[in-house]
Amino acid sequence: MKKPIATVRTPFQNLKFLIILNKLLGLLSCKLVNGRFKESSVWGRGYCALWLLFHCAYSSYFYYTMYMATPAEKAEKLFALGIVRFSAFFISLLPYNYLGVFRSQDFIMFSEKLEAYDDKATALGHQRKDKHIFTWLYFAYTFSTIFIKTYNILNSSIPEGREMIVTQTFETVIPTICGTYCVFISAIFLDLIRQRFRHLNEVIVPYVSELPVTGLKGEITVYDVRYLHGVLIDSAGLINRMYGIGTLLTFGSILLEFISVIYLFITDVQDNATVILLDLLFQTIYLFAMYHCATYEANRVEERVLKYGLSFKNSKCRMDKIEMMLYFYHNRFTFTAAEFFIIDLTILLPIASTVSTYLTLIIN
Repeated sequence: MKKPIATVRTPFQNLKFLIILNKLLGLLSCKLVNGRFKESSVWGRGYCALWLLFHCAYSSYFYYTMYMATPAEKAEKLFALGIVRFSAFFISLLPYNYLGVFRSQDFIMFSEKLEAYDDKATALGHQRKDKHIFTWLYFAYTFSTIFIKTYNILNSSIPEGREMIVTQTFETVIPTICGTYCVFISAIFLDLIRQRFRHLNEVIVPYVSELPVTGLKGEITVYDVRYLHGVLIDSAGLINRMYGIGTLLTFGSILLEFISVIYLFITDVQDNATVILLDLLFQTIYLFAMYHCATYEANRVEERVLKYGLSFKNSKCRMDKIEMMLYFYHNRFTFTAAEFFIIDLTILLPIASTVSTYLTLIIN
């Protein structure tokens, strides 16, 4: 009687809907085949390029309307604030669609590295399964807030006719959706990395042998752990290089938007400020939490190996353990915003102080 074949887990098999959503927004051009990224077609890359042109088109229209404003409107403080906040938002979108057009091979490489980890973990007898609780939480929350904001925008546009509804949809609703899910796509990849690092720490490392080489089939050695850790570090480094500049620009845009909305709320100009502020705050905390948790799990491997791995009591293992500890020490990983600053939850305190400082300056 044949033994049942174990179900092969693939990195994106439970994220098909969300990957399709990001493809529709021009953030990804790769094909999704059986839960894996494959080479994108010319049409797929061209579609992502059209989104770049779309962003440029509605931005040009925005600047044109600002140019046609009356001198009295141009003299107002809100006029300059509107141009600055829109420019920051527009610039923050471009890196994500650029990745979809020109960096499809990096997405494929990332998918292959995740598969390499899963295949090795399965060969060691510890098959893993993704749990996308936090990913779907983000989608549910942001979908709800986008729906509320869209309803409010379109509801206020109905009295002015169909033309205003179409204008508001292309100028406000679609850019809002794009901005929200630019954060989302990088968070999806970070969560996939985090889950594998956690699987390595909690499932594989506790079963590691105290001997560097055993020769026994199915035995887990520290060199297996080192290989798995190296694969995940490479995938984390790939995401860091791809989304570092995007995260930096997104962070600047969200920070400026946060300050602007608070200022406009204080001056009784902004409506629905609570929904907007909660949305921005949730996106910021969620993004930095994904970076923080992935970094924490990546750097926790050293202490886990120290606890369960090679023993100094055996003189033959001492050099192996020293080599392994040096490897983990020199391969401590951090995510950065294009190397300007380290991204983790500790950055929330400087954000709060920056918001307070700029609000004080603007109000005064």
